[in-house]
Amino acid sequence: MRSAATIARVRRLALAAVALALVVYLSMLAVRPSASSVLPTWLRWFGQPGSWPTMVIVVVVLIALCVFDFRSRTTHQTRNVPITVIAGLAGTAAVLGLSSYWNCHDATDPPLFTPVILTGSMFWGGMSDVQVGGRTCPDPTPIALEVARLTALGAIFTGMFGVVIAVFRSQLDRLRVSLAHTVTAVVGIDEDTRSMIGAVARTMDRHSTLVVITGGSDEPSEREAHLQRARVVSVDFNQPATLESLSLWRNLERLYLMSADPSTNLAWLDVITRRLSAVGSGRRLPLIMRIDDPWQAEGWRARYFGGSDTRWAADAVGKYETTARWLLDGIIAARTVRRVFVCGTSTLTLALCADLTRRQLEHDYYAEPGAAALPALTLVGEDANECRRDHEFHRRQIGFVPSGPIIDAAPEAPSVETLTRLIADEDAEACAAIFVDDPAHRVAGGLAPGTRLAARFPTMPVYSWDRDAQTADDRLPVVGQLRTYRPRLETPEGQAQDAWERAARLIHERYVATIGPGARQSPATLPWAQLDEFYRGSNRRQVRNALWMVEQIAVHTWNTWDSPPTPLVARDMAGRTPLEQLAQMGFDRDTALKMAQAEHEDWRRYYRRAGWKYGPARDDARRIHDKLVDWSVIEGNPELLRASVTSLATTLWSLRQLGYRSRPVWQPFTRVGTVTAEQRSEPWTWTSRAGDTMRADAGDWAVWEDGDSWSVRDGIFQATYEYVDGSQWRRRGEVLARPARPGETLDTLEGPATAADGDWVVRGADGEQWPVPGDEFAQRYAEVRPTGSG
Repeated sequence: MRSAATIARVRRLALAAVALALVVYLSMLAVRPSASSVLPTWLRWFGQPGSWPTMVIVVVVLIALCVFDFRSRTTHQTRNVPITVIAGLAGTAAVLGLSSYWNCHDATDPPLFTPVILTGSMFWGGMSDVQVGGRTCPDPTPIALEVARLTALGAIFTGMFGVVIAVFRSQLDRLRVSLAHTVTAVVGIDEDTRSMIGAVARTMDRHSTLVVITGGSDEPSEREAHLQRARVVSVDFNQPATLESLSLWRNLERLYLMSADPSTNLAWLDVITRRLSAVGSGRRLPLIMRIDDPWQAEGWRARYFGGSDTRWAADAVGKYETTARWLLDGIIAARTVRRVFVCGTSTLTLALCADLTRRQLEHDYYAEPGAAALPALTLVGEDANECRRDHEFHRRQIGFVPSGPIIDAAPEAPSVETLTRLIADEDAEACAAIFVDDPAHRVAGGLAPGTRLAARFPTMPVYSWDRDAQTADDRLPVVGQLRTYRPRLETPEGQAQDAWERAARLIHERYVATIGPGARQSPATLPWAQLDEFYRGSNRRQVRNALWMVEQIAVHTWNTWDSPPTPLVARDMAGRTPLEQLAQMGFDRDTALKMAQAEHEDWRRYYRRAGWKYGPARDDARRIHDKLVDWSVIEGNPELLRASVTSLATTLWSLRQLGYRSRPVWQPFTRVGTVTAEQRSEPWTWTSRAGDTMRADAGDWAVWEDGDSWSVRDGIFQATYEYVDGSQWRRRGEVLARPARPGETLDTLEGPATAADGDWVVRGADGEQWPVPGDEFAQRYAEVRPTGSG
């Protein structure tokens, strides 16, 4: 990106130099027509009166320069038409006009003032020839004057265009959004999220349009959005229909829900999901939702990452998680810190623990050569032990492996005296301290604890919460190595904003690291920072497609909260074939081959859309690839098939190592308990607990247990119950079951049934399904714990 910007800057400067040379030459020619003699004979036509090729050349150069200037706007420039364009056109017109009228004066028309007045008249409509001393002046009309009149008109209309844009910006934004090919939408921005707009804009595809949806007039937020070339659309968030009615949803490519209230984000998500279902969008779309509480964020992420809803590939972002990442980035970058004292137990404390755990997973998966080791944490606070236990419980719920970063606890108030004693037991040069609470009061002497600690240990990095601190990454120390901060949502430039972006980057970096120094390099094997956006997109596609395949083809879920799969370590995979590795992760051979086919076809579509073609030898420069063939060709070539399955196994194993684990949606359960049952010879109806009317046929069995009754088909009853005595029957056999989605409708053998919150869906041997209330399910079914891995 930097080299492209440099090339664009050089081109713009070269074009400006050409334009300046043309203007200077035409001005000289207007003042002294004999100046054309400096040109070669074959070029002396250039600049002569009436030379339309000259006008075309000069006007094209000026237009090109204006376009370059317009497109090179930065976030520090005006949000409307750049003033430099208007000023440049006006200045060019003034120079050319003044030189053209320079000789237009006589005894009654003074030399300097007359050319100035005549030049100025062009800007308020004076475009016709003028009379000076009874004669037309200048005569003949120089090309400089013709160009001056055109540029003056250009300056006038450009300024008017800028005014129109400013007045009708809202309507123009809506028009541009309706014409956009793809849209990245950010719903809701405030003081915390304004700074994210730039980070979102930097990660977008260049063909996508950034749209910020606000709830009303918020001048600072709208200004920030427009500075990032975003389109702003206002709706009434109190009227969900205004959000749902927007035409942009059919072209949605990525969605950010940025309200500080997670419930509001969920309400928006429900509206948008309903709209997407109506317009028939079947694509899997990236979704990032703001959830500031790190536990709520991790729990929601575990539930929806990948997601049981095939509409979204979801992730969460919060200001405490982002702040924790920024703080640890700065500390780890110092490369000398081996222990960090977290002073206080707050939401940010849990975010720091979670971020260090995530870093440990990623560090174990891949660390760049020479990367600094991760520091240990010591939680200092009266309830530090409880905070650490909460974090360990959180790790178990997610299903992370037992080993992780070192997190100790010192259950004492984080006073300066306590910290001084703890630091004395370590090497102060290898320590850092983070005060995680907003200081509501000052201690004796009027100094905050962070200031006092930094004064005692001037070489130790100390971070102190300050609600007035700015969010710049290059904060300078105040006292010693004291830096102030406040919670932030802005992601540091160069870092991934979401989980699948980080996963794609790490997988690529480790793959590149395995390539030997003597191997042939290609544009696809460059480090991530140098990688072309096309290949970055291919890596992101691979991760997102893996999420989709695992759910839709393998019928797994990424939601492992409170039910993690069996842990796997590297030795469980060592020496196994790709198909055996996939089996270890819970994917049988048929499922593995279906996923490999789906991945190949999705990869092939991605390359085809980018203009790549098949060829016997790969040539990245010419967009030719030797594997752009039908799946039947891959399937019939053992070498290509093995490579395809190996790539699939590598991706899924990499995701598992990075903490993204799947498990089968349907879990095996054993039927337990006894019931009372009788076979009936006449049809009848009964009412389910959810209130649905169900129908039973003659020959079906009526079953009772604990006051509830239901019907079972005769064939199913004979296969799943065994006789005990009298009218008592015992359940037998195994079924598959999964938690129900509240409100989902199931087509049971007896008719449609609606599942309630907490219900389970049970599937029989013949594929029949029915809902069971949670309390009844716990009594009637016992989970079968598999001996293999999940």
